[in-house]
Amino acid sequence: MFDPRDPYERYYWHYESRRPLTVAQIIALRSVDVETAALVWLLLENGASLTVAGPTDPTPGVGKTTTLNALLQFLPENTALAYMSGMYENFAFTRSSDIDPATTYALCNEVSDHLPIYMWGRVARRYLSLPVQGYHVATSVHADTIDEVISMYQRDLRLGVDDVRRLGLVINIGLVGRIYPPRRRWFTTHFFQPDPDPKRPNAIVPVPLSLWNNVDDTFELADQAILDDLANWLQIPCQEFPLALKRRIDCLKELSQGTGAGAEEMYEAIADLREREQKSQP
Repeated sequence: MFDPRDPYERYYWHYESRRPLTVAQIIALRSVDVETAALVWLLLENGASLTVAGPTDPTPGVGKTTTLNALLQFLPENTALAYMSGMYENFAFTRSSDIDPATTYALCNEVSDHLPIYMWGRVARRYLSLPVQGYHVATSVHADTIDEVISMYQRDLRLGVDDVRRLGLVINIGLVGRIYPPRRRWFTTHFFQPDPDPKRPNAIVPVPLSLWNNVDDTFELADQAILDDLANWLQIPCQEFPLALKRRIDCLKELSQGTGAGAEEMYEAIADLREREQKSQP
């Protein structure tokens, strides 16, 4: 059975990438902009679940595992990771009195039917329904667009509307251009609106947080109305949300200089920012 403490097994089970990168290094490579990454940081820090989606054409090296692992640095302090064992997963951790769902992220290498070490069907449906029990999930999928992610979750895996709404962030990434080395971009970043739309109570509404513009290779960011909605959904005071976001933008700007900060420097900077925020609280 899978032992996540063993580096070889984490690589064999596709939990580790060949070339690990930090978010600062991903920004330095221009795969995403500082503002988008800072917003994702703030959402993950407040318990949002995460899906990283890559192309349906199984292009090797697109970066789903690298991106997912990099973003784990932004999880709340004292977060516990529960590694899933693909189609062999029995969810025994959900029956343990020692595990607090509120501080636990269930990590799945991939939701797909490609390999037994991934999750699909009944097992994947149970996994993706864990947020109803208070857990958070982080995984990757093969999907070219946010609509394809929704279709996979709702039609292929038969998740209920409320279950999909609890899945938080969806980042669609991919390769651009035909030159080597390949350039990676976060094409879209969405957040599932957690509350039903009164006009469409059965609709799943993906709220756009960031969209890549292929004309000038820039990112179009969410407007103030969306940021206000995010603050409300995360229960962060509206006056505090922009300040918290700016602190993370400033932090990532500094960390992404040159080729970008490594993992240890990232952890230290994140811990330092959180400590300063805690000290400033009344």
